[in-house]
Amino acid sequence: MTRTSVRSRGTVRSLALSALVLGLAAGCGADSGSDEAPAVEGPGASEQEDASTTADDDTASDDGASDDGAASDDGGEAPAAGAAAPPEDADLATEQPPITAEKAVEIGLGAAGGGEPVQIEIDHDDDVWEWELEIVDGGRQHDLDIDATSGEVIEHDQDDDDDQDPAVDVTSPMPYAEAFEIALGKEPGRVSGWDLSSDDGRIHYTIDIDRSGGGDVEVEVDVETGEVRVDD
Repeated sequence: MTRTSVRSRGTVRSLALSALVLGLAAGCGADSGSDEAPAVEGPGASEQEDASTTADDDTASDDGASDDGAASDDGGEAPAAGAAAPPEDADLATEQPPITAEKAVEIGLGAAGGGEPVQIEIDHDDDVWEWELEIVDGGRQHDLDIDATSGEVIEHDQDDDDDQDPAVDVTSPMPYAEAFEIALGKEPGRVSGWDLSSDDGRIHYTIDIDRSGGGDVEVEVDVETGEVRVDD
């Protein structure tokens, strides 16, 4: 019995020691885990978070640049060539070609390299609405034909010119829309073409009108006085 009792105590001690060892091992494991946790929150983690934030910001910046670029492309002006040309029988008092008179003058001055317009005319020729401009730059005259739909310079001739014709302006002192109103008040009909030029120093519009009852007429409107003269 004594021997048996001693063996039991030895067994109990062994179990106790084993439990102690396991407890210490478990404590060490817990301590190891707690040591690793602060390492995640340390400077290294901060650098990783900064790098991640920077990468996210760069991605957002790239996306924004891409969006801006797309918006810029979409927001650009459509080419004049894509616009529809008015029909041959268009009424220029109510329908304008894609290239307006103002734009035609701008194109003409660019092609001539400067100068002053002394005549501006629009008519329908060879199935195309055309602007015909005379621009004088010093002693040089430029005659230009410009497609009123696309803005293309169809023809550009140059010659010496010593004439002192006054410069004309489709916006001042009388815009062409006002000249149309005055002319149509005198001769109702369809504006089929018009011209702004000078005669003996007097600047005037010459407006071609197809009468509603048949026939056509030219109506001159003085840009300074508004005086009207009808030429049958």
